[in-house]
Amino acid sequence: MCGVCGYVDPAAGSDPQHGPLARMTRSLAHRGPDGEGLWAGDGGVHLGHRRLAILDLGQGGTQPMTGEDGAVVVFNGEIYNHAELREYLAGKGRKFRSRSDTEVLLAAWEHWGESCLERLNGMFAFALWDPRRRVLFLARDRLGKKPLFFHHDGRFLAFASEPKALFCHDRIRAGRDIDLRSLSDFLSVGYVLGDKSIWSNLKSLPPAHGATFDAATGSLRSWRYWNLADFVLAPRRPYDQSAREHFMELLDDAVRLRLDADVPVGNFLSGGVDSSAVTAVTARISAHPPTAFTVGFAERSFDERIHARIVARHVGVRLEELEVAPDRDTDLAALAWHLDEPFADTSALPCFHLNQAAARHVKVALAGDGADEVLAGYPTYKANRLYSVYRHMPAPLQAALDHTARRVLRPSYRKVSLDYKLRQFLAGRGLSAERAHYWWRVVFSNAEKHRLLSDDVLAALGDYDPFTVFADHFKEVRGGQFLDRCLYVDIKTWLANDILVKVDRTSMAWGLEVRSPFLDHRLVEWVLGLETSAKMRRGRQKCILKDCMTDRLPASILNRRKEGFGAPTAGIGRVDPPESGRLAGLFRQNFRLSPAREDVTYKSFVLRMLAAWAEGAA
Repeated sequence: MCGVCGYVDPAAGSDPQHGPLARMTRSLAHRGPDGEGLWAGDGGVHLGHRRLAILDLGQGGTQPMTGEDGAVVVFNGEIYNHAELREYLAGKGRKFRSRSDTEVLLAAWEHWGESCLERLNGMFAFALWDPRRRVLFLARDRLGKKPLFFHHDGRFLAFASEPKALFCHDRIRAGRDIDLRSLSDFLSVGYVLGDKSIWSNLKSLPPAHGATFDAATGSLRSWRYWNLADFVLAPRRPYDQSAREHFMELLDDAVRLRLDADVPVGNFLSGGVDSSAVTAVTARISAHPPTAFTVGFAERSFDERIHARIVARHVGVRLEELEVAPDRDTDLAALAWHLDEPFADTSALPCFHLNQAAARHVKVALAGDGADEVLAGYPTYKANRLYSVYRHMPAPLQAALDHTARRVLRPSYRKVSLDYKLRQFLAGRGLSAERAHYWWRVVFSNAEKHRLLSDDVLAALGDYDPFTVFADHFKEVRGGQFLDRCLYVDIKTWLANDILVKVDRTSMAWGLEVRSPFLDHRLVEWVLGLETSAKMRRGRQKCILKDCMTDRLPASILNRRKEGFGAPTAGIGRVDPPESGRLAGLFRQNFRLSPAREDVTYKSFVLRMLAAWAEGAA
């Protein structure tokens, strides 16, 4: 796991030590605290790398790395099947001088070219300069576990693992401004959707995509090398005993591959079924019992340590616990710096602390991320089924229920509180099934955004609606069963643009690599092709996982209500008088985005919301 950056600029000098490349690379030092590499070639090609050493801890893994045929690569991530690929390529005459998966990636490129992506099992984002074709090749893993941002304006292209690195280049920083559609995304769902970024002059290479930049013409061509929709629309396989056996074979192998490291490996353990299952498999197949890490809060509804202790004792692992008080100004400021873009998932804060604690003991941690999206674990999937009944109730009755809920139910800051779920559900009356699925995650409605955003911004946005991103993904799997279509949409949006962003930024902030066995693409492909009863049946969720873990985890863990991983936020800003609250103060200090963006929102409306929050009325 590392940080990568670089650019192709024919007008640039050839000294990588002096100029934008050095600044860009050093801005990513947190992603790779174990080493730095800078390289420049003919034609203004510059590549930078910060290394987090996981495999071949000596010089064999140093980057930028040059292959036998002269290609040069900077690589962020892990190729989990590198041993298998190394054996195959060695049989074809390739010589290897290290254990590094980066060297295997180079050899794979030189043997297969662009089609090497189809053979990689891993999480990755990399840039490779091919001097023979004079092209820069960019690529990102199938599900988007590792980030890759870029700027392209004709003859000039730059890329980096994080936006902050790109803004170390004067040419890019000078054109920085807010992308209003991304701002609208953030206000609607709490994160930026698709290949946009919050910055108008930056984009993100989509998951499962490769791209080539032709240094001679300045053209950029991108393509998709893996299509998840194919597996959603494939004929359904039956859910039976053989399916359960194959699922466990896939999960066991996914964990086995992710234990490959020349540094200590641990587990994240919340006490939920996903992280518990990964920890149980790790404890069973690992040569050394791993250490598990969990985080807790004084607010009992958010504290899951008791469940983590039950699992740790049951599977025989040591548990490291950390209690967090998530209301410190410095924490919020540091987290915002690492995130780079607006991000409203409160679980980012406990994840930030959990990764900090784990990084004191290990350099790699296995986690349960992705299981909810692949195996239908979220309450929203139950809401979809209930809504299929609710939407056929008489409209006056729907309106009466919604009005009563808004009058009677006071807001609660308890985790996954009933008032929030019920009010959101009842307010979804009159929506299509697809729009309702989107509505369950909406933060600000379109009507509320019209109160929040200035007239000029609303005019510039026109008829843009973030739901169109979801609607387009629903269309890509038209004809599939509705549950599977929802899983596909959530993988493309919530997982790619929220969960995996959170995992990457909060782990890389502390130089920690997080690996997610449930996101092994072989497991994802296979599970999405199963009949829906393997994922959800009569309200029971993650059926195949729970059935397979019946003899491996306590019943109290398997039968737990889904709670998610969040942080208590009620205490932030709660002081007297409200106007001097911590959050309001932070807001006033950091609200100005740029002189050109002072008119983005109506400040008075925002400050009224903050004051209501501080008083406990919102």
